[in-house]
Amino acid sequence: MQELIDQALREAGHCVLTTKNSLEALEIVRRVRVDILVAGELFDERRQEIVDELRSVQPRLGVVSTVGPDDLQQTDVVASLRPPFSLDDLRAAVATTLVTETRG
Repeated sequence: MQELIDQALREAGHCVLTTKNSLEALEIVRRVRVDILVAGELFDERRQEIVDELRSVQPRLGVVSTVGPDDLQQTDVVASLRPPFSLDDLRAAVATTLVTETRG
């Protein structure tokens, strides 16, 4: 599934950085400016805590949750996708998040 998501976002013109876990994501956010975090199953039950920590490094970090809105505070989720979702849904959510983040 991760490979499909990566490919779909690359085909839409995005630069994609993939991590194996939330600690790797935090390391990347500390070194590189990231526009959007696509948070899925990778982010365990500490999902909100992890997003808060990532945003302490990059406050304008957009978030697209691919496991639905129940896991994150609604104010922190710019876009939520509840499985099953299509790759077109994902691309649209990322595009919407980018527009929202550039306006904010």
